[in-house]
Amino acid sequence: MAKTDEEKEISKIFKKTKKSLEELNIYRPQFEQVVKTYAEMKQQYNMLNRQFYKSGCKIVEEYTNKAGATNMRKTALYLAMETMRKDIIYYENQLGLTPVAIKKINDAIIKSKNDSPLLKVIQQLEGNKKDAK
Repeated sequence: MAKTDEEKEISKIFKKTKKSLEELNIYRPQFEQVVKTYAEMKQQYNMLNRQFYKSGCKIVEEYTNKAGATNMRKTALYLAMETMRKDIIYYENQLGLTPVAIKKINDAIIKSKNDSPLLKVIQQLEGNKKDAK
């Protein structure tokens, strides 16, 4: 059975995300389901974004409430996109795909190297050499 355009897009996003994680040397097979969910979410966002542009990038609309008052409110499409943007950024942070997340990962690697038992012994030996002088 042939894949739909949506399935092809999800697959493409999945592969690209997995490749990015592998290039950062942080991909683990256990991440596969999270990456799949992220790819689906990103595809849905892309679909909403295309609809948003087709609709003329309409952000607000007039709304008349039950009391008959007319107000301006954000369109449902724009609200959905706002929510999805936040969710996508959350997933990108969790996966280590943002500058902030990469910095956290690098800091953790540096800290773990500094906390190694061998490094502590070396530092103690160096401290003992200084004390002996």
